[in-house]
Amino acid sequence: MKQFSNIFLLLSTIALLSCTPAADRRICFFGSSVCRGVGADSLHGYAWQYSQRLPNSWSIVNISVDGNDTYDLLARFDADLLPDDSRFVVIGLSLGNEGLHEDGEAAVLSYKENLLTLVRKIRELGRIPVVMGSYVRADFNPVDYEDLLNTNLEMMQWQVPFVSFLGALDDGRGRWADGFWNKQDKWHPNTAGHRELCSAIPPTFFQALAQGKPLPLRRDVTPSQQISNVSFVPEPGLSSYTLSYTSRDSVYTTVHSAVRHTTWRYVNKHCVDTIATDEVPDMFTVTGDCLRDLFFYRTPLSPREVATLAEGAMLHGSLEIYAPLTGDNPAENLALTLNTLKINQHY
Repeated sequence: MKQFSNIFLLLSTIALLSCTPAADRRICFFGSSVCRGVGADSLHGYAWQYSQRLPNSWSIVNISVDGNDTYDLLARFDADLLPDDSRFVVIGLSLGNEGLHEDGEAAVLSYKENLLTLVRKIRELGRIPVVMGSYVRADFNPVDYEDLLNTNLEMMQWQVPFVSFLGALDDGRGRWADGFWNKQDKWHPNTAGHRELCSAIPPTFFQALAQGKPLPLRRDVTPSQQISNVSFVPEPGLSSYTLSYTSRDSVYTTVHSAVRHTTWRYVNKHCVDTIATDEVPDMFTVTGDCLRDLFFYRTPLSPREVATLAEGAMLHGSLEIYAPLTGDNPAENLALTLNTLKINQHY
């Protein structure tokens, strides 16, 4: 009888697992041409590339349409999105398609307003929205770039899961970095460019969301322990990054752009060093005096984002690790990933 009960329990467990909706582990990419993969070989753009990093039980569907802007997504929301029951919906649009280069501030306003409407409508369906940030373009001018920077900084603070694409391919003027577009198609990155966008998405981002992990909130807590050395291994596929932490009363930030082959070092809001390098560590070790507020991003923050973070804001786009290094569990990572860090030394 006991053996029969064990067999029955095993069969019941298998049946329950087999009834788990596949849609709970499916991501729908709902955007425009870059989200569809245009510019990459065989349309293997950032969405497809990211799917290769997901566990085997996960899948994606891509219903992106070339040339779409926020108005287009709202117009085809019922016809195209409602039939798909993916738990996660990625909104992948650009300010370029919205008319930034032509319409300036009007495009920025419609882009932000309509994105938030899309987020609300997706949540009303009981699904989880994820917003991919805008990116550079070959014909953007200094005014366009200023709008891009301001918009990205604002969206980094929205209360919605967000991936920051802006720094990934930025040449420092709001245009595609050399080698990451084909010099003829001003609208799209090439395969290598899509790879940089993919790298800005933490590999365990959706798994953390699936587990119900909330958006991180910045903690303002006096350190309960004097921590002087921590380390962590970044998730696979890292290219560009930003590492920021507070040691005693100063904020130290390192920003690395793979496409610009450059690393910048900041103390508080001020850049103190610029280094030409392609080095990306396999493991990061941070030492200091009474460490706290460790942030690790899979994207290079802009100087104004570095300053805003140093001033105490929470920027969560492409954030892989946020460890306040305080409280009962100082090694806890509050970012929307499953990565961990190790405390090596107290004093």
